[in-house]
Amino acid sequence: MTAPATRRQDVQRPGTVAEAAQLLRDSTGSVLVRGGGTKLGWAGRVSDPDLLLDTTDLAGVLTHNPGDMTASVRAGTTLDTLQDHLAESGQWLALDPPSAANGATLGGLLAAGDSGPSRLRYGGLRDLVIGVTLVLPDGTVARSGGHVIKNVAGYDLAKLVHGSLGSLALIGEVVLRLHPRPPAELTTTGTADATQATAAALALAASPLEPAAVEWISGEPGRLLVRFHGTQASVEAAGTRAADLLAGLGIHADVIEDAAATWREHGAAVLGADDETVLRIAGLPSGLDHLAGHVVEEAGRAGLDAHVVSSAALGMHTVRLRGASAPEHATMLTALREYAAKHRLSLLLRHRPDDVEDLVDALGPPPSTVELLRRIKTQFDPTGRLAPGRFQPWY
Repeated sequence: MTAPATRRQDVQRPGTVAEAAQLLRDSTGSVLVRGGGTKLGWAGRVSDPDLLLDTTDLAGVLTHNPGDMTASVRAGTTLDTLQDHLAESGQWLALDPPSAANGATLGGLLAAGDSGPSRLRYGGLRDLVIGVTLVLPDGTVARSGGHVIKNVAGYDLAKLVHGSLGSLALIGEVVLRLHPRPPAELTTTGTADATQATAAALALAASPLEPAAVEWISGEPGRLLVRFHGTQASVEAAGTRAADLLAGLGIHADVIEDAAATWREHGAAVLGADDETVLRIAGLPSGLDHLAGHVVEEAGRAGLDAHVVSSAALGMHTVRLRGASAPEHATMLTALREYAAKHRLSLLLRHRPDDVEDLVDALGPPPSTVELLRRIKTQFDPTGRLAPGRFQPWY
């Protein structure tokens, strides 16, 4: 997906944390931090920053200790680059976000709170970061975790900036917990509607099979994907047991021979296209059936083509809207926000065409925690220099 264009009055590419700190100390205007540029359309857009800090030169693996299974990496390093480096030691960062295919960086992934299907087994990036180095808006360098030099007010800084979309600090370096690279993996698939997918996700999550991912893609028919990591013998055994479990739910599952291609297609389905409105809804895994039905019903009323791609066992769902015109997209988005508020779900707008942006707020109603969010923003960025507009109108 193409990132929204931003007018760049001053573009700087620091190569070290010290250089980034000096640039922030010397700057007095608004600042946008950009890594791979894969998340610039998430939430509100930052228009015309005085300073654009491009972190793509702030890259490279600083340390890698295979024995301790940790690595320290500059935040502008792309995930794919890191994975290639770790593969030489038979290790990986257990993270597989679709945006990695477009050059997502470690800092951008942490700032966006982006993960992927394997979060089911390994947790999200916030669970894999054990240390972080930040540069605050005034140029102060703060560290927590891994190599503690300065810990700001007792905060777990990595978790604090997770999902902050660059509005609190520039992420300079991260210390990561690694996993052994699975010697084998196996993916099974079967047709399933939303009701079957919900039952399957709950059953698989409660089973001892420990799937790495359980994903569902809507359609006629819908498609369930279940992936396992382990030894060749263990994944084959898990696949057989999963097929038996799914058969009891009316789902006939087969092993996919070219699983890599299937997962690439799945990633593209999550990202969506430039002419689509794309949003992420998070709730309980048991809510997939009801949500999918509501999306289809509302989309039909609006004359839209709607698709749901769900991390079914995690309760995290991507909704893509296509077709009709901008007013219909805006109406549908408003209806989904009302649905999310009613059912206590979180909703984040990840992309919308330009003509849709003019008709609807990027964020919708504020969450119940908005006052806490405002206090944190004020403490870390009292003058509001970083990513202004990203969370408007909340703060």
